[in-house]
Amino acid sequence: MVRVFISYSHDTPQHLDRVLRLSDRLRREGIDCRIDLYEESPPEGWPNWCSNQVDEAGFVLVVCTAVYERRFRGKEQPGKGLGASWEGFVITQELYEAQGKNVKFIPIILGAADSAHVPIILRSATFYDLSNEDRYDALYRRLTNQPAVVMPELGHVQSKLQRTTEAPLPSLSRRQDFREPL
Repeated sequence: MVRVFISYSHDTPQHLDRVLRLSDRLRREGIDCRIDLYEESPPEGWPNWCSNQVDEAGFVLVVCTAVYERRFRGKEQPGKGLGASWEGFVITQELYEAQGKNVKFIPIILGAADSAHVPIILRSATFYDLSNEDRYDALYRRLTNQPAVVMPELGHVQSKLQRTTEAPLPSLSRRQDFREPL
């Protein structure tokens, strides 16, 4: 079973509702999705809970908004948005230690306008605009390792040549002098 953690900021009550609906949907569809709204007060405290969720998840969905990006980058007013700020630090550190290689952290947006707010450290990853149902399906396929297109197995060169009546391609002559005339 795949485990997913959603990292997001508490922008507005409507935004919280959308994130909760996403998490509930993923859980109904067989993905062990975790968000802070399911917790009242974790015994290990919020910072350790956040770190543990990132560590234990197979994937972390990063819900990108202007507020989240500001907190992720540590640009928020002191004392405000501590959860997203902490998760941004943990995610940045994990990517730093992995030398930028990322298979775990997936940026998502809930509307096209938020595409400008994917944190720079995540911009090289494929992001999913979940305002489009097809993109939700693509995300679900990624989380469950069900690609839409499966690469066929590679055949054998000899067997391919044996099946064809065409002559093999001739070798190309090699040019030894690469200097251009003046």
